[in-house]
Parts: sequence; structure tokens; C-alpha cells
Amino acid sequence: MGYIKTLKTKLGGHDGGQNGMEKPIEPLSKHVSGGKMKSVKDPNLVEIPKPKGLPVIGNLHNIDLDSPLFSLIELIEPLGPICQLTFGSELNIFVSSIELLNELCDESRFHKIVTAELEKLRYVVHDALFTARNEERNWEIAHRILMPVFGTIKIREMFPEMKDLAQQLCLKWARYGEEYVIDVTADFTRLTLDTLALCTMGFRFNSFHNGSVLHPFVDSMVRTLKEASVQAALPGFIQSFRKRSWRRYEKDTAFMRKLCQDIIDKRKGKTDPDSHDLLAALLGGRDPKTGEGLSDDSIIDNMLTFLIAGHETTSGLLSFALYYLLANPQTMEKARQEVDEVSQGSPIAVEHLSKLPYLNAVLKETLRLQPTAPGFILAADKDEIIGGKYLIPANVPIGVLLHMVHQDKAVYGEDVAEFKPERMLDENFNKLPPNSWKPFGNGMRGCIGRAFATQEALLIVAMLLQNFTFEMADPGYKLKVKETLTVKPDNFRMRAKLRRGGTATEFQRELQSVGSVNAKTSSTPSLVSAQAAGGDKKPLTILYGSNSGTCEALAYRLASDATLHGFHARKIAPLNAARDSLPKSEPVIILAASYDGLPSDNAEEFFDWLTTAEKDSLKGVSYAVFGCGHRDWVATFQRIPILIDDLLQKAGAERFAARGLADSAVMDLFVELEKWTTDSIWPAISQKDGKADNDGEGQLINSLLKVEFSEPRQLQQYSQLVEATVMESRILTTPSAIGQKVHIDIQLPSGVSYHPGDHLLVLPVNPMRNVKRVLSRFHLTWDTIVRASGNDSVRIPVETAMTVHELLSSYFELAQPATPRDIRVLAAAAEDEATKTLLNNLANTSYLEDIQEKKTSLLDLLEKFPEIPIGFGTYLTLLPSLRLRTYSISSSPSWNSSRATLTLSVLDEPATTEGSERFLGVASNHLAGLTPGDLIHVATRPVKGIFQMPTDLSKAPTIMIAAGAGLAPFRGFIQERAYQQQNGVQLAPAALFFGCRSSHDDLYRDELDAFESSGVVRVFRAYSREDVGSKPNTRKGYVQDSIQAEKDAFVQLWNAGAKIYVCGSVRMASQVKDLVANLVYTAGPMDAQKEFTPQEWFKRFEKTRYAAEIFT
Repeated sequence: MGYIKTLKTKLGGHDGGQNGMEKPIEPLSKHVSGGKMKSVKDPNLVEIPKPKGLPVIGNLHNIDLDSPLFSLIELIEPLGPICQLTFGSELNIFVSSIELLNELCDESRFHKIVTAELEKLRYVVHDALFTARNEERNWEIAHRILMPVFGTIKIREMFPEMKDLAQQLCLKWARYGEEYVIDVTADFTRLTLDTLALCTMGFRFNSFHNGSVLHPFVDSMVRTLKEASVQAALPGFIQSFRKRSWRRYEKDTAFMRKLCQDIIDKRKGKTDPDSHDLLAALLGGRDPKTGEGLSDDSIIDNMLTFLIAGHETTSGLLSFALYYLLANPQTMEKARQEVDEVSQGSPIAVEHLSKLPYLNAVLKETLRLQPTAPGFILAADKDEIIGGKYLIPANVPIGVLLHMVHQDKAVYGEDVAEFKPERMLDENFNKLPPNSWKPFGNGMRGCIGRAFATQEALLIVAMLLQNFTFEMADPGYKLKVKETLTVKPDNFRMRAKLRRGGTATEFQRELQSVGSVNAKTSSTPSLVSAQAAGGDKKPLTILYGSNSGTCEALAYRLASDATLHGFHARKIAPLNAARDSLPKSEPVIILAASYDGLPSDNAEEFFDWLTTAEKDSLKGVSYAVFGCGHRDWVATFQRIPILIDDLLQKAGAERFAARGLADSAVMDLFVELEKWTTDSIWPAISQKDGKADNDGEGQLINSLLKVEFSEPRQLQQYSQLVEATVMESRILTTPSAIGQKVHIDIQLPSGVSYHPGDHLLVLPVNPMRNVKRVLSRFHLTWDTIVRASGNDSVRIPVETAMTVHELLSSYFELAQPATPRDIRVLAAAAEDEATKTLLNNLANTSYLEDIQEKKTSLLDLLEKFPEIPIGFGTYLTLLPSLRLRTYSISSSPSWNSSRATLTLSVLDEPATTEGSERFLGVASNHLAGLTPGDLIHVATRPVKGIFQMPTDLSKAPTIMIAAGAGLAPFRGFIQERAYQQQNGVQLAPAALFFGCRSSHDDLYRDELDAFESSGVVRVFRAYSREDVGSKPNTRKGYVQDSIQAEKDAFVQLWNAGAKIYVCGSVRMASQVKDLVANLVYTAGPMDAQKEFTPQEWFKRFEKTRYAAEIFT
């Protein structure tokens, strides 16, 4: 906002030094000598490029007053990522690359400055959020008071008001008819201004009910903005000759402020406890830091600021979005199809908006190409060096040109000028370098209304696509940008036609009908809150973060243990639910994992918040952290748990126990959690509270989980999962194969999407064989009705009746190896001393050999020691919750966007525990037993990190390496390549190296042969247990042997820029990595070989050209 007018100021003259000006811009003479920046002794610094200028006026003559922004871009584009210009005697620096902008966004070095038109608007709104200088207190107070109002939850509560205004726009277009030529920008300006006024202060301008006559406030606001623009462009001494204009400016300002004061007085005169809008916060809010409130004048300043700053940018976004959709019909149809699939014919509801990723990407891409606030101005706190070589003097204005930054080819590729929403989908957007997309400004001075604008824009475009078709009034219209306070399409006109025909009256009834959405409408984070456990148990909070559900299962196990040690888990919740709200009145235990060095999906918001927590902001919080990880990811092992631990302490929280660590490569996570809590947590908390720890194992003999029998009730599933249908299930291996592999084809529900290589989360069901074993051990029939009560830390529906078959099938891990604690509970319950001794030995000296390595479950032990009198409730309390299983999707949505396939090995092998028959994999046996028509509960999850398919298959060679079911993600990759080939893409080379035991488990052989014959991929196979004879491109041995045999072709692809993907077991991936490192190292530059080992040298490619996905 105001950036374009800042340019015009520089063209028209100086400000004149009016009262209230910020620290004067440094004169050129302070930083230049002889027409150049002052030289420095550092030989690594270079002069910032600049175009030729004229004496006295500098580069003023290069800028077009009617199009200052784009003439500036045209001037500086040839100069590179940074340049310096002079306007009169004033030095200005402009930055246009993401690399340099990333440094400028460091708020410890650079700050926002207020210049030109924004400075003139200070007469109207003073030190409000947008026009304040960093050192002014009022904006800080207002910012802290208003942040909760513009949080996601509060914005959702504004949806009805937003929809009210959006319906008014839709009804206007419907009533005017399909021949009416719509002034797009004008109508969107009316809409966004009315929406802001209604949502933030409960006031209606009624812009759609008064024909072409607008509310007097609107006229005053328009004149005020225009006058501020004129003042900014004229030399200061001219103002004394513009007395009439100044009187009009004063009169308009007084009128707008009087209207706002009337609104305030009216609001003060009535009590409305349900009012939670911006005005309510401004009137009643108190700064959480200082306890101060805002004066009426400051409240008016901020009311006007939101009306002025908010409506222009959002109306521009909507206008540009409609233009780009009309200019790209396929994109519009794709967005419309998404809206239709999500809404299912119902009126757009707030629940729908989060399910529109493509439409959200359309808006992001629109703001990339046309940031409606086209830049912002910063200054260095002191002399700084950026890019390692450019000197930035203190207090010199640095203009950030977002139109150039957002089209940086180094980040967005050669097609930066094309409108491609796909690049803004979450899986691609999240991979962008920091600060690559900045339409809402930067840091603490960024746009506080971002969530508001995003929800408003999503709602409006979704409603328009759902109800209208559009065409340009002038089919030959080419985008022309109008530069005013912001940027908007110039003279953009269109026509709108109701999609389903009918009259405007019928359409009105349709809009006002009550839509139903099969989704939960709670606007608060989902928390599992335990009820008070009674007695003198002290509360604690347990927070978890992981994608696979492991830490969640650990959290519930921990909660169950807590009750036995005199504590009650008041909350068991994802880390994101604790953002901004870590309790200080009770201990907090955090269980977290890393995903390629990043936080899990349900911990990202918490982690982002924690990284910005101020010193001592968490003073009073008492915490401990338990980290889960896998040592094969050496570079990122335990990264997130360690950072959370350190960041909490830096923010003033007190660590009451040393961080726990579990390595799933060599440890049982439940066992390690048990050791950590027994040795560290319970003693530490008990000592802190001045009481002795309770004997947990002794208490478990008399379980707190009480079971009673009642009528059945339907099982409640995980809320994040959706119901899907099995369309096909077939065995991929022959009867002679060692081990069975199956192919499952799944119909996904509407609105669920994925990309090649993504994962499918599956909620499994325990094998019937194991369920029957439990039923037999406890003398229960499958249809016995049970109801659990007394211990809500166990993750089952408490006080809910269900059959014991449902309970055992769907809620607990029956085959999980027993932990030492489990075994000690059995020992405590045993009545025979010999049995006690034997069990205690198993829990200690022989645990690793007899329990963990043999995968001996609690059920195995109960069958081995049937005489132990343990209750069914105690048994359930000891079991971990059933986890979601993760599988790579083995198809591409280009094959069928509503279907996803899985390729998996079925784990069914002889048991190593004495007396047990076979060990069955829970999820694989469940999936293998499904037949067409069966329902399962699933969720898609985007693959993270660099294990994503190349976006441009014409330029990126690909090497895929897999063993067994590790072929799954690459089948999806190959399907996508085939689809693009059919659509005219000239594919870059790709090779698949695939290892299996023999021809009996050579997966998808016919399909891969067909792809190979059509040039989609070359396949090289290795059979480990079968002679291959003269079979082409097939070797006896392992996949590594196949790579070694084809090393010349492998290295040739590598040298052509290939990216390597590996999917398989830990052992296979490790050996492949060593081999690949040696091959490319040997073929690499000789100077590298003198300095590094192959593995050291290859590390440089692990984040860009080598991606591995390991399964266990």
C-alpha cells in the first residue's frame, strides 16, 4: 500500500518536512562521493549497479508518471538483482531477487519505514497499524490486542457476515442478467469495503442497495486517498497555495472520524456480550503485555486504517483472479470442478473452504503475478552487507519490487510469467525457499488481516464459480494494469450467466436455503480432554506431534501410566493445539518426532510459534521432552525434539527432566518411554510436588479401567479419516513365490486428492486369529457387550457400549511386544513365586533376547502363564492404541483421479515365540483380506522433502531404485510419465532398477514391459534366488548388482542431471547409497577426489538429487 505513490513522490519533489515526519531520508551526499557510493576497504564489496542519470534530477526522467511501477521495473530489470537510483538528491536502493529479499526480511537488521503517501495519511489515521513507525507504542498495543481477532478461529466466526455480502453481489449480477456488462473492479471494491465494515464494526454501507449512489463515507474516503496521493507527489512549499484542497481534506477527514465516533458511541451505549468483532476488541481489549487499552482517537485511527488498507488490496486480488481464470479456461474448469465436488450442490459453507486447495492455489498464484500491494520499503538499522558484497547504508530506503521478486527464475523457473496454480499447491509451495512469496508484507509489520482476506476471497470466488459462468465483455481484452493506491486491472469488463438457468428470484431462494455439510463445525482445535480422575490426583498436560500416529499412541500410554503415579492427564492433544497456550499451572510432557528434519503436520504451527517466542515469554512453564526418531536419518535425527527442548528453555520454560530419546532402529519405543518416565519423569514431578511416587505396577493389578456390559453402539473412527471403497484386490505373486504381495485398488471419496509418490494412511483391523486368542484367554464371546469407565486416559470411547470384538479389532495393538513394565505387572499379579521370578527375569536380564527380538506380545505371555489372575481391564490398560499405518500410493491420479492403489507385502511368517503359531502383520493382513465392496478408512498425506516427482519431466532425468514392494511409489511415477508422454511431452530419460527374489515375484511385469516398449522407462532387474539365463537387462543377485552391471548407463544419466530415488529396506538403501556414491564419485571431478571420501563428497547431493524412502 502506498508503494506506487512513494515513487511518484520521488518524481514530484520533496515532502517539505511537515510535522510528524519520520526520521528524514538520508541525503545522497552522505553516502556518495563523486557520484558513487562511498568506497570501503573491503575488496570483496562491489558497487551496486545503477543506470545513467542526469545532473541534479538523477533518474527522475526515466520514470513514467502514469506508470511509475512498471517503468521502474523496465529500467532496473537489466541491472540484476539489486540497483541504486537517485531521485533528485535522494539515494534509493531496489531489490528484485528472492535471495537478497530473504536477507532483508531479517527484522533484526532491517525495519519498515513510512514514506510518501503513507506519511500524508498520518494526518487522517496517525499512528495506526499501517502508518505507524516502529518505535511508536500505540501500534504495538493495538497489534497485540487485535491479533486474537484476526486469528483463524475468529475469522471463521465472521463467515456469516462475509457470506451475506457475497450473496448481495451474486444477486446483483443475477438480477442485471447475462447481457449486463460488469465493471469488475468497481463491484469488487464495493463488496470488499462493505465486508470490512460489517465484519469489523457491524456497520453497513449498503453499497449494493443504493444503485450507483454510494454512502457519503465512501466519497470522503476516495477524495482523501486522492488528496494524500497529490500531496505526496508535490513539493512541500506548494501546499500553502492549495488552501481549498486542504480545507476539503480536513472536512473529509473530520466527517470520516465523526462517523467512526458515532459508531463507537452507539456500541458503547448497548451491551452485546456476543459481539467479538474488531470494534469490540478495540473498545474492550487490553494489551496482554502492558494492560493498557486504546483511546477513542486511537480506535478511530485503526477503524479507518482497516477500511482504507483492506478493501483496495482484496478487491484487486479478486479482479485479477477473475481475469486469470477467464484467460485460462482449463484452470477455471478445474477450480469449478473442485468447488462442485466439495460442495456437492450445497451452498458454500465455512467447512468447505479448507477443502479447496486448488482454488487457494489460484489465489496464491494470482498474488504471485500481481501482488496488489506491489512492494514495501525497508531500511537498515545500521550499515549492512547483503549478498556478501553489497553495502547497504543505514536509513537508506530499500524498495522491494514484488512483481520482480515473485518472478525470480532462480526459484520459480523459466515459466515464471505463466499462470500456473499448480506451483502454489501446498506440496510445491512448502518447498519454496524462505520469503519467496510476500504479498502480505513481512514479519511483525506484515498484514494482520491476511486470514481475513484469504477467507473472504476463497468464499467469493467459490460462490461465483459455483453459481455463474463468465465471459469477457471484450474477447480480445489483454490485461492492462492500473496503478493507483494499489494495482488493479484497468478497464476489465465481463458478463455473468447463472449456471443452472432460472430467474433471479429462484436463485435468491437457492442462496438463502440452509445448506448441510457432513463435517464437524467446531471452530476450536480438537482436544482430547480427560475428566477429573477424582481424589487428590494432580493435573498434567501431554502433547504429541508425529505423522504416523506413534507419538499419539505413546501419549495415551503415558496418560494411562500417569494415573498410577498420582497424576491425571487433563489434556492429551496435538502440539498445534497448544500454540500460544502452554499451561503454567501443571507439568507439560511433549512427545515429538522429525520428518525429514521438519516438524510433523500436527506440530508445524506450534513449532513456528515457538521459534518466535520471546525471551521469558514462557516463564512459569514446566516441561520435559521425549524424542522419537530413526538413526538412519543421520543429518536430522532427533532434530525437532532437540529444537523444541532448546527453544522452550530459551523462552524461559523450566526443564524438569532431561530429554528422553528413542531410536526406533534399535529400540522399542514403548519400552524406552517406560524407562524414561520410570527413571526421570515420575520421580522428578513427585519431588517437585513434595510427595512420594506411587507403586504403579502394584496399582495396575487392580485396574482403574472398569468394564461393564451393555447394548452395542457403533464404533467411532478417527476424525481425520474418510471412508473409501475397495474396487479390486489381487495377488501379484505366484503360488511358488516366497511371501505374498498384493495389489489393492481403492475408490477415494469426492474431494480427496493426491500426487504421485504421496502416502495413504490406513486404519487397520487386528487379525481375527489374534482377536480370537484374546477372547479365549478371557473367556469372552465375540458379541459380548462391554462399556469402559474409570480411566479415560485409555484411548477408547469411555461410557460407550460396544462388542468386545469391535473393541479388540479396532482400538488396541494386540501384537505389540510386551514392555518390561507389562511383564512386571504380570509378575506382581502372579501368585506362584517361581512364576514371579521367571517373569521378573524376562523383564530384566533376558528381555532383549526372549521378548524384543522374538516379538513376544503380552498376549503370548498370558497364554504361556494362564494361571495369572489378571483382569480384562488391566490387560486393555497395558496395551498401546492401534496406530494408523502408512503406505506409498502406487498409482498416479492421471490414471484415475478418484482411485489410488497400494502395493504391499503381506507379513505372515512363523512365530519365534514358543507356543505361538504365526506372526501376522496387522495392516498387511487386514488389507490382503479385503474384497471388492469392502469399506476402509484412509487419509492421503503429501510426501515431504525431496521425495517428490520432478515437475518438469521433459528436463529432469530420473533414476528409480527399488526392491520388492518398494516399487510402489515408482509405479505411480511411471504412470505419470506415460500420461504426460501421451499428452505430447518429450520425456527426459528414466531408468528403474528393480530387485526381487525371482520371476515369481517380479511385480507388474507385463505392465512395465509395455511402458518400456513405448519409451516411458528402461527397466533393469535383479533376481536374488533364480538364475536368469539370457533374459535381457536382468542379473542374478541384488539390485546393487544390477546397478553395478549398468554403471555406464547409470553414470551417464547422473551426468545429465538425473535425480535418484530409492525405496526399500534400511539395509538395501544403505548399500545402494554407498554404491551410488562410489560410482558418481569416480566419474566426478578429480579435484574432489583429493579432498573427500566418496560418501563425504556425495553428501552435497542428499538434499537435491538423492531421495530415499525407507520402510520397515
